[in-house]
Amino acid sequence: MWLGDSPKNDFILKCIDSWKKYFPDFEIKEWNNDSFSFIKNDYALEAFNNRKWAFASDYIRLYALYHEGGIYLDTDVEVTNTFENFMHLDFFTSHEIHKKSCFPIASAVIGAQKGNKIIGDLLHLYSGLKFKNNNEFDLMPITIRITNYFEKAFNFMPPYNPNGQVQLMNNAIIFPSYYFCMPEINKNNYAIHHFMGSWLPDYARRDKLTFFKKIILTRFSKRRDSDDYGLKKNEKLLFKFKISSRKEFALILKH
Repeated sequence: MWLGDSPKNDFILKCIDSWKKYFPDFEIKEWNNDSFSFIKNDYALEAFNNRKWAFASDYIRLYALYHEGGIYLDTDVEVTNTFENFMHLDFFTSHEIHKKSCFPIASAVIGAQKGNKIIGDLLHLYSGLKFKNNNEFDLMPITIRITNYFEKAFNFMPPYNPNGQVQLMNNAIIFPSYYFCMPEINKNNYAIHHFMGSWLPDYARRDKLTFFKKIILTRFSKRRDSDDYGLKKNEKLLFKFKISSRKEFALILKH
């Protein structure tokens, strides 16, 4: 997935090179802005139109896996070994460890056959869902939606064991976290998720004050050396001034 207008940085390109190294016979397909020409889901379209790339990507990765099958990889996933031992499975992923929390699935690495039931069920969660409700965004990440689904569908309850292997159904397996997320010494590893947040805008934003319901005083903190402020379609940058090398204040007009 690559949504938005920012170019891929050198680290992301290096990760993609690792895919080419270990998957030389695979087609690598990029799902990008043009992919939305045939997407009819309200949640995904609203997220995309509001430049919330991660949440639009949550839907698209499931759509791609269900309709085409294959392996989904976040752009900050470095492949370290061939996946040939998993290609016979209907569904595979691993536990994910992020910020000391363990989730039952690594949403950055998912393999599935076309029409897989688990992926179909997850895709169905977005049917009738709205990203924007009463001017508030639904910012529930895909990891939480998937966790809730596994609790209901498989009675797969926390606390999750990152070193455990779980058989969900015939040919559907969640592997230990060191398989596809965080490597461990002397244990099998096939991919590393670097958690680079490449889908995030180049600036973190914190709105401070609103004047006349139309003008917003905002603080931006720079994440990367490019200029995607992540503004919504109904917003225009009026004025900005630096307060340090990495922080700026700005006035934004809502129209």
